[in-house]
Amino acid sequence: MAADRFVITPRPPVRAFAVAALLAAGGAVVAVLPVEGALRVAVIVLGVLLIVAAAALLGAAVAASRRQQVVVELDEAGYRVDSPAGVRAGTWKDVTRVTTAPGRITLHQGADERVHLVAPQGQLPELDAIVKAVSEHLDADRGYTVWEG
Repeated sequence: MAADRFVITPRPPVRAFAVAALLAAGGAVVAVLPVEGALRVAVIVLGVLLIVAAAALLGAAVAASRRQQVVVELDEAGYRVDSPAGVRAGTWKDVTRVTTAPGRITLHQGADERVHLVAPQGQLPELDAIVKAVSEHLDADRGYTVWEG
């Protein structure tokens, strides 16, 4: 059976993008205000600082979004979940139960160990594909086959 790889990505940081856009627009407006004298340099510096703050916020939002990705890898031997919280891995023989709820998959290993996969809103098809792949890998590990009668 082939290995499967899934990437669960967080929702885009729309509010951060909106605030960055407002800061950049505000900085551009402030930088071109018609002011005379010594105050002119201060207004231009303020405008440039607002634009720099917008760029920094945009960069931080994109970086945070990329760091929050969860990579799920399933193969014949087991699974590996690489998330911001760390790497969790296990073998299929250790999985005692798999439960699902809307937007959530839980892999149970015995009575205490649990691995939770949670999808942001709008990524339910991705989670459905993971459930199907987990089911296929568990069936293959346990020797179950599809009966064609």
